[in-house]
Amino acid sequence: MPVSFVRQLGAESGVQLNPLRDNSEIPSTDNSDQVFGIIMRATRGRIDKPFKVDRGTVYTKLGKGEGMRVNALNEAWVQVVEALNNGAYEAVVQRLVPESARIQYAVLTRVKDEGEEATTYHWVWTVMNELPSSAFVLAVKHLGCFNDGIRLNFHAEEVKENGVAVANSELTLRLLDKDDNKLYEFTASLKADAKDDYGQSYYLPDVVQAQTDEVEVTVGVTGDNAAIQPTDAGYGYLPTGLQSWAESGTLVCFEENGTAYTTQIYQKAREALQYCPFDFAYLSAGGTQDPALLAQLALLAFDTNKQLRFDVPGNLTVEAAVAFVEQLNMGASKTAHLMQAFWHPVKSDDPTGINPRGFFGTATLNIAYACGRNAQRNTKGFAPKNYPIAGREWPIARTRMEQVVQLRSQDKNALARAKINPVIYETYTGGGRFVFFDSLTCALVETSLKKLIAVADMSTSIDDAVTRAAKDYLQLPMKAAIDKMNKFLVRLFEGAEASDWIVPAADPMMEGMAFKFDVRANEARPYDTIDVRYWLRYDGTNRATFVTQTITR
Repeated sequence: MPVSFVRQLGAESGVQLNPLRDNSEIPSTDNSDQVFGIIMRATRGRIDKPFKVDRGTVYTKLGKGEGMRVNALNEAWVQVVEALNNGAYEAVVQRLVPESARIQYAVLTRVKDEGEEATTYHWVWTVMNELPSSAFVLAVKHLGCFNDGIRLNFHAEEVKENGVAVANSELTLRLLDKDDNKLYEFTASLKADAKDDYGQSYYLPDVVQAQTDEVEVTVGVTGDNAAIQPTDAGYGYLPTGLQSWAESGTLVCFEENGTAYTTQIYQKAREALQYCPFDFAYLSAGGTQDPALLAQLALLAFDTNKQLRFDVPGNLTVEAAVAFVEQLNMGASKTAHLMQAFWHPVKSDDPTGINPRGFFGTATLNIAYACGRNAQRNTKGFAPKNYPIAGREWPIARTRMEQVVQLRSQDKNALARAKINPVIYETYTGGGRFVFFDSLTCALVETSLKKLIAVADMSTSIDDAVTRAAKDYLQLPMKAAIDKMNKFLVRLFEGAEASDWIVPAADPMMEGMAFKFDVRANEARPYDTIDVRYWLRYDGTNRATFVTQTITR
């Protein structure tokens, strides 16, 4: 078709149309502040890298959970499920397994029926550590690592030549869990040179690889053997008219081999979560009491500038709860304001129904409520993070709750000084409820904004927005990068002030402003380095109100 322009014009006369330039883009935020990360033990899930679960996939990807009487580590599953049902959009999970954990192959072989004159064959599925050296049809390696096993079914359509059924190299392979819930389905050929209608590889291993990296399939037959025969189970149709499927039993292809975790395993899990491609705003400890894991999570919080919320065991006394937190020494971290401790001395029913009545942590539930709150953004794109998840508006929605420790004022004082947030019964207008009583970080300060969870929430969000924008402006000319960063900060901080995140400061340096910033080329390296500094006065949280009545004449 004739066009009136060219893309590159030389010395000739003509019109050059340049590619569209987009100057309309505004740095935007995603929903990562509705997602949390966790390192946990589970009965299902990949062990080679982190993966995401939501309320619709949690049972499929993490399993149905096991009782805490079997292993206290199973509380993490309870907390994740409860969180996904109460506001968390997704969870990014790094599964814990010991070094001895092993993924095995499910291998399919075609075996001749017994009898010297037999001419028919049957299928045999075998679980093997390595691919066999002898002949096999195909092998499946499931990286989803289900402790309770998987099932494999396949079917080949009937193909006729001159009215006679012949072998078919094309099959449909299904991977299911032990309850016959379909996980994956692939239709492809057993022949390595097979092509589809678009000229792309139709070879089963290639088709599987193109659809998912959680399943690996190896075909062990070639030539005429790479086909399903008309006499084989799984070929064609049954006398009833239904498709014939060759079905395996439950194949346990993953061996967890216990729950003994070393510090090296925790370090590896921490690094996997730190460098995974998925983003999240909060870290959950999942109810763990292991100091080694909590130490790695604290380091991860420091490296990623994410908030870590962890539980103090609910069966402890006040003195023991204080000792538990003091021994962790979270306040010594350079980013202690990112660490937040919750103590729930309350017995209740298991919110997932798999455990008997007992103690269940609430730190992950607090994260879930924060995720739900963060989904509500104003016209400036800001969520109400200046409202902490604490007080009468955020009751604990569990059944048969019974507080086992009655707290005196002195106990609450001791908990506050230890930077522990009790989750207890309190009375408000309209009645009593179990609530997050306080909102303190582990920062060892008394009169500083760093001690408030709401400030940690807002400041990490601001840091995240600024560093994302700064990364967008890398590899631009210095002048353009400085100009873009200045415009971005004005828009960001004006939005924060309009959303009541920041308020006018009393510091004389701030000159009555809620924010100030400075963007300039670095004096020592003016050709390739920019310094960005900003000063903000966040709004605080009302934790104490003093009421005085005066009787006058």
